Amino acid sequence: MIVLPSALRAAIAAHAAADYPHEACGLLLGRRNGAGMVVSRTVASANLAAEPSHRFEIDPGLRLKLQKAARAGGDEVLGHYHSHPNGAAQPSATDRTGIYEADLVWLIAAVHKGHVEQIAAFMPWVDCAGFNELELNETN
Repeated sequence: MIVLPSALRAAIAAHAAADYPHEACGLLLGRRNGAGMVVSRTVASANLAAEPSHRFEIDPGLRLKLQKAARAGGDEVLGHYHSHPNGAAQPSATDRTGIYEADLVWLIAAVHKGHVEQIAAFMPWVDCAGFNELELNETN
């Protein structure tokens, strides 16, 4: 399970809508607990992919900076989010081939005509060959 405050969901939706028709992307920060994860912050990234209309690439410098802050006691990187312009809030074939870490959450926002219709969360399989959907709970 992953807990996402409604204000952070709104921030992800606004980023995805603003970047439409390209994929928006960013990082999810927070804490892991016994029942799952709680997102406390999102950090938008520039999409560095060569084909941003159907791929995403998070700025590795941003991720390294946030990981360094986590080692100093800050929130840890729990995963990332990205949008699917005119697609579903489900992992795509491109997403499945892009899994490289099995412990990072993938939040996917379906954006149609510039409006987010759905956001869903997924965790890669241990062998990085696919995903399981996670329960996504929003809080105020």
